[in-house]
Amino acid sequence: MFRALADPSRRTLLDRLFERDGLTLGDLERALPEMTRFGVMKHLRVLESANLVTSRKVGRERHHYLNPVPIRRIHDRWLDRYTIRAADLLTDFKTMLEIDPMTSPDTTTTAAEAAPRHVFATFIRATPEAIWRALTESDFTTRYWYGSTIHSDWTAGAPWELHTANGQVGITGEVLEADPPNRLVVTYRQAWGGVDEPPSRVTFEIEGSGPGVARLTVVHETEPGAKTQIADVAAGWPFIIAGLKTLLETGEPLMAG
Repeated sequence: MFRALADPSRRTLLDRLFERDGLTLGDLERALPEMTRFGVMKHLRVLESANLVTSRKVGRERHHYLNPVPIRRIHDRWLDRYTIRAADLLTDFKTMLEIDPMTSPDTTTTAAEAAPRHVFATFIRATPEAIWRALTESDFTTRYWYGSTIHSDWTAGAPWELHTANGQVGITGEVLEADPPNRLVVTYRQAWGGVDEPPSRVTFEIEGSGPGVARLTVVHETEPGAKTQIADVAAGWPFIIAGLKTLLETGEPLMAG
């Protein structure tokens, strides 16, 4: 991962995906106008090998997504809960001093807006069956999902709920597909904050990737053009996925207490 991040062109590609996820190869070529299409593809392959970028075929195009999970794990390794806040404050201060007040976000509509909005992936030293249980059983979720319990019989058409540590209903939805231990698709509606918005959709894909290793991909998406808080909600997935991975690989939660 550090080797992949060392190249400034690859960092530029990650910056573009941070600004707008789901870009096509053509979109990313414009980020490196002096480079050939083959050169951009080569850099993308390095980033995918480092698990910093993941891609999905949408129609006839392949869309690329920033995968923050490995970076989150490095962050959690060297920042504890006390230094995180101090580092955040310094970063915010640096950004405030450096930001150009004449710039504004790019609101150009592209084909990526019709693609899945948030894709996260990680490799876990565990069997697909163990990952499925970690996603669907409270014995696991209480240890990596902020103390929450999860409730459903995990059959297609069944309801599901996530209850917070204090017993309140935090998330509700319906099971759309259930193919243990390979694939789980659910609708997702947050129940807190008094927000009334259409449900989004979360897909969990689990694939064996060698002896004792499996790849978990989480896709959180909504209908094109729907006005939801999906970006705020999806921002929590890297921490949840990192916690699940740490729990399965070590038997201990990512953060104690």
